[in-house]
Amino acid sequence: MIAILSLVFSILLFVSGIMLIVKGFKQSTGWGLINLLVPFGIFFFMAKFWDDAKGPAKLFIIAFIGYLVCAFMLVGSLSDTEAGSELFQELQSLE
Repeated sequence: MIAILSLVFSILLFVSGIMLIVKGFKQSTGWGLINLLVPFGIFFFMAKFWDDAKGPAKLFIIAFIGYLVCAFMLVGSLSDTEAGSELFQELQSLE
């Protein structure tokens, strides 16, 4: 179930990210390139041009939070399994 939700949220992230990149290129070529190439540049674009990017930005934020929740749920479910506990033991031995 977590894997399916993670897949849905990743597709939503991809689609809304493409929509925001297109909005950035409509604003200017510089903002489009920032959205495309700069890590977390899309968040600055959403903050600066909220009125223009409101629709895809809301979808992006919801999908991003949902994806993070799925990631934490997946890590929590791994800790309950034998393979997950072995992985956590190996990670703790690295410290």
